[in-house]
Amino acid sequence: MSWRIVASIAILALLAWVGFEIGRAGGDIQVARIAGPGQLSGGRVVGKRLDGKSWSLDYDTVTMSPDNTIAAIAHVRDGHLHRPGKPDVHMRADNVQVNTFTNDFIVTGNVHVVDPEGGGRTRTFATVGARYLGGSRELTFEHPVTITDGSAKIVVSSATVNFRTGDITLGALQGSSSNS
Repeated sequence: MSWRIVASIAILALLAWVGFEIGRAGGDIQVARIAGPGQLSGGRVVGKRLDGKSWSLDYDTVTMSPDNTIAAIAHVRDGHLHRPGKPDVHMRADNVQVNTFTNDFIVTGNVHVVDPEGGGRTRTFATVGARYLGGSRELTFEHPVTITDGSAKIVVSSATVNFRTGDITLGALQGSSSNS
């Protein structure tokens, strides 16, 4: 056998081996699976601050984003905004979108908030939509809100309640008169 035949066989074997390795190269790497949103039915979502609880929301359904930073909650039946040394503020809402990283949430649809101030006195807020900032403990109503305090009832264009200080900032009063 001549050296040319041996070299040709060696080159063909080398080319076959390179072709086999190129064909096999794509199969070694596992393709990462992209996580979809997770959905849970009937439960409670809790937000926490360094000093303890921030809020909790009992829900019908919640859909979590793939990275678990955003929760879309449908039908909050019993929500609590925790205040150290004071009774919890209670909330019912149609839809809530929670940022679990910042403890902030946005309410869309109907929202009803009950603020038991102690001594038997209760203040309620009813509106469409709200925004809660967990760090500052402020609840902002940007749409007309009906506020009931005891037997008094007023409607204002907007309101901001600071649960840390107890301060309430009201927008313009809205009303009508039946007098001609």
